[in-house]
Amino acid sequence: MRLSAFLSGLKNALAERYPLEEASAIASRLCEELLEMPRYAPIIDPDIAVPPEKEEALRAASSRLLLGEPLQYVLGYADFLDARLRVTPDVLIPRPETEYLCQRIIRQLASRPPRRILDLCTGSGCIAWSLAKAFPDAIVVGVDVSEKALEIARSQKPFAFGKGTVRTPVFIRGNVLDTKTLAKRLQEELPDEKGFDLLVSNPPYVLEREKAAMKENVLGYEPHLALFVPDEDPLRFYKALSALFFSPLFPGNSLCALEINENFGAETAALFSQNRAHTRIEQDLNEKDRYIFSKKA
Repeated sequence: MRLSAFLSGLKNALAERYPLEEASAIASRLCEELLEMPRYAPIIDPDIAVPPEKEEALRAASSRLLLGEPLQYVLGYADFLDARLRVTPDVLIPRPETEYLCQRIIRQLASRPPRRILDLCTGSGCIAWSLAKAFPDAIVVGVDVSEKALEIARSQKPFAFGKGTVRTPVFIRGNVLDTKTLAKRLQEELPDEKGFDLLVSNPPYVLEREKAAMKENVLGYEPHLALFVPDEDPLRFYKALSALFFSPLFPGNSLCALEINENFGAETAALFSQNRAHTRIEQDLNEKDRYIFSKKA
């Protein structure tokens, strides 16, 4: 089977579900990863063949893509900053917006690294692991309500960092919406420490009514628990995050960095603009309100 012919057929089939350019990128990436060939291989040699021993795996993966399954789940990983992270349908696929949030945190705190970091709604652990790598002396704690997500988060080190010296975050199960119970658990987790100095989170913030505008490959495969909030209570997670941030868990000068729903920037910021905290809204690469940064007085 010629690779160029297979690629052409897969691109055309995927174009019924995705824009042509995206379909082409997905097909090329699949072949590049599964066949361990550069994308330009069929251009240089139009007659290059798919290795017979890899045909079955390539066809099986293609079938999953044609049913709408995201490429990252088919491959079993997603690239995030300079790491390759495990992903399954038990966790969200890390987005560029979240990657950009981590970049901003790392850049902003480069001159005064945090010592204790709390990542709430950690999911795959992409934020926790990235900050653990950027701030090697920090204690990082990741929290999620899903035990299946925590299993993925805990498994990332050998997959993403090999034998590197990244300090392993502590991942615990907890419900962000049950702030009193979670605060008690966190105090037990750091009995000899003086709380956290950085709170970071990418919590669920997509409204139920926004489902209609979402792609099928997101709705059909990614965990709704990590995506959606009720239409009547869009800030439910941010209310809980604010309560934790303004609790004794976070002393003065602590920083909070959050990803938010672009339609509720001002309302979300208002939750953190209390007790003389300095709060600002920042935009993502598409110039949409996407982040809240708040510093306690």
